[in-house]
Amino acid sequence: MGCDSCAIGSLANPGGSYVGVRLADAEDGRLTHVFVGEASLSVGERIIVETDSGPEFAQVVTTDPLLPKPCSARKARRFLRLASDAETSDYAERLDLQERALAFAARRVAETRLPVKLVRCAVPFDRRKIVVQYASDEKVSTRDLCREMSEEYRTRVESRLVGVRDQTKLVGGIGPCGLTLCCSTWLKGFHPVTIKMAKLQGITPNPSKLTGMCGRLKCCLAYELEGGIEAARKMGQKAAEKRAAAAAEAPPAS
Repeated sequence: MGCDSCAIGSLANPGGSYVGVRLADAEDGRLTHVFVGEASLSVGERIIVETDSGPEFAQVVTTDPLLPKPCSARKARRFLRLASDAETSDYAERLDLQERALAFAARRVAETRLPVKLVRCAVPFDRRKIVVQYASDEKVSTRDLCREMSEEYRTRVESRLVGVRDQTKLVGGIGPCGLTLCCSTWLKGFHPVTIKMAKLQGITPNPSKLTGMCGRLKCCLAYELEGGIEAARKMGQKAAEKRAAAAAEAPPAS
């Protein structure tokens, strides 16, 4: 599904000015476009980029990314500099802190029988806080957990409730199609999905085949809607042609 100002399908990397990176805070493996201008970067290099929440550590995974539409270029992050040895070491330390914080939180959740499912703990570039992301089917208070973690790690701790779709996006996985989940790789956001979208594409409304790992209707039912309708129309035409040909070849009834 495209945005309102540009069409789907235009693929370009104008002047080789963009690279694809994995941000340190994107545990879901999402590819992010970064505008590097005339800077020459190589796959594997570690860099610092500007994000909505400030500078962040990232690693270059491709120097020839496909920009699906013009708005992908407009929304690209800005390259700041190559990461220093100190920043690379700090990133490794942050990963260790995230793992220790998650283990501590998991232990306290089990001990207090807090009805939540921990997803991950995130530590931003400036280490100003720890963000505990969790899922829960009921309204719960995580105040005591945040207070205990704040005392343990001497920093501010926030908790953030995530929905089932976001939980699956953060954890990642392999879909029934055999590919990595769209939401955890390239899909930028979630769109409303209805069973009518499946019917319009000629897909049998079987819940077990239409739901994704999150338990909700698959996102591809929405972003493949236009192509799916066209494919269903063509298949319907071919089926009608085959029926007509079979009827013409059939011997006349006696």
